[in-house]
Amino acid sequence: MDILLIGSGNTATVLGRKCLLAGHRIIQVYSRQDEHASRLALHLNTRYTTQISSVEKNADLMIVALRDEAILPFMEAVGVIRFPVAHTAGSVSIEAVKNPGQCYGVVYPLQSLRREIDLIPPITMLVDGNTPETLEVFLRFADSIADQTIRADDTTRLKYHLAATLVNNFTNYLFALTEDFCEMENISFALLQPLIEETVIRLRNISPVSTQTGPAIRNDQLTLDKHRRIIKDYPALSRLYELFTQEIQHTAIKLKP
Repeated sequence: MDILLIGSGNTATVLGRKCLLAGHRIIQVYSRQDEHASRLALHLNTRYTTQISSVEKNADLMIVALRDEAILPFMEAVGVIRFPVAHTAGSVSIEAVKNPGQCYGVVYPLQSLRREIDLIPPITMLVDGNTPETLEVFLRFADSIADQTIRADDTTRLKYHLAATLVNNFTNYLFALTEDFCEMENISFALLQPLIEETVIRLRNISPVSTQTGPAIRNDQLTLDKHRRIIKDYPALSRLYELFTQEIQHTAIKLKP
């Protein structure tokens, strides 16, 4: 397919690379910033523009990989698109890319993507289209670049986006707080890496509810109090510690036979 790529951030960069690997051709990159657009265009061996008025109007597919709040203004400015156009956002309605061409949808990668990564992680693509025919176009495209593809409407996609925020963004923030704690206390955050990996690997075969360990679920008040004394000077970490401890203990009570 001849693909028009709108955006130059993490998602646009990784999807552009995946498109080339799948045998598609990126015919143009659009970005408001010349430096970003030119760098990605060079990487994808294509042309670029920073002017919406110069965006190509002839392609097989337009992928709008912009920030959520930028999608609708771009679509309003670009004018009539007579070929399929899809955005890549998890929490934005399919209607954001509605256009007079009446061929629009969503191809949302359920993955944390970074332009700097050399090895692209497995990607599950959540896909939607405004008509059965358009949906089929997007499904075929998604199948060519993703490891797994499913159909998901706005409501379903938003739920997955929320779930992804909980398991990715929230846990990463906890990692950041812990890394800061380790640095301040002169211990190594790197030594926790195998533990982090093992925790995640277990989830492939076992429900997280059944693998919960630690002093909270054991109601080990002696250890909990020792922890509290250590982290009392770390307000954010201390608040989360109390919240997680309480919720884990409530869960343990509910699970008792």
